[in-house]
Amino acid sequence: MPLVVDYAKTEEARRLMQVGIHDYAVTARPYVFPPGTPKERVRLLRQAFMATMRDPEFLADASKSRLDINPLSGESLEKTVAGIFQLDQRLVAKLKEILK
Repeated sequence: MPLVVDYAKTEEARRLMQVGIHDYAVTARPYVFPPGTPKERVRLLRQAFMATMRDPEFLADASKSRLDINPLSGESLEKTVAGIFQLDQRLVAKLKEILK
């Protein structure tokens, strides 16, 4: 199934849609840790979270509640957020204007 970014006519439009729609959606409800959290603890908590998201009993309960479970790994979320911060300032200004 195509995504909205697949219909972009220019690279600039694709990037604006990626950051303004897709990246925003996947970063809307993250679990975060305070600065200085030991890397090993972050690694263990990320593993535990993803294991829970694959647990058959958890998935059965989610299904009964009609919840879709489609988690994004901590590593993927971290990469997405880093990409947002690398957005060209010209595109940041354009995105601000679009979102007004």
